[in-house]
Amino acid sequence: MHQPLTDLQTRIYETIRGSICRERRPPTVDEICAAIGIKSKSHVHYHLRALRDKGWIELEEHRARGIRLTHEPTVPVLGRIAAGVPIELFEEGAEELDLDEHLRDEAGQYALRVRGNSMIEQHIYDGDYVLVRPAPAAQNGEIVVAVQLSGEGVKGAATVKRFFAEREHRRIRLQPANSTLEPMYIAAAKWAREWAVQGIVTGVYRPM
Repeated sequence: MHQPLTDLQTRIYETIRGSICRERRPPTVDEICAAIGIKSKSHVHYHLRALRDKGWIELEEHRARGIRLTHEPTVPVLGRIAAGVPIELFEEGAEELDLDEHLRDEAGQYALRVRGNSMIEQHIYDGDYVLVRPAPAAQNGEIVVAVQLSGEGVKGAATVKRFFAEREHRRIRLQPANSTLEPMYIAAAKWAREWAVQGIVTGVYRPM
């Protein structure tokens, strides 16, 4: 059972969590001091022990980076995303996906569960989760969550595809990663009216 933290302990915990997510390793005490503006290492050691006693971390004090979170970061699963024909746009739900320290932690990041096989050559399969970083635009070649705002669902429809802006043809190409399927072509004017990039796919999670 996790006990409540003081404001300073929360800042220290978030520093640890952020370092594990971004750097794939816990911070040293010196790095924690620098991150939160405390000069006294003994003060940080005191609060690390408090975090341990409250159930938030485990400590190996003889190691420079001997900190481990007792619960790894999670991201919300907001629904399903089509790897094929766009399906009804995802709705927010209560499910969360546990991630290990090798996945990056970015503000607003969320997961969607894939339905369909249009991205199998990119090793994205039916039932997988894709991790999505919210973004309003994409570079050519990025795998995106594309939202058809005029779709049949209450909020539209969404699909996951590789994005290409083909300016010479005045169109957007949403490219599947399945050689048996054809790309989706959307005229640039129609894209501007009826479609949008919702986010960039940054990873794939497959429960075993």
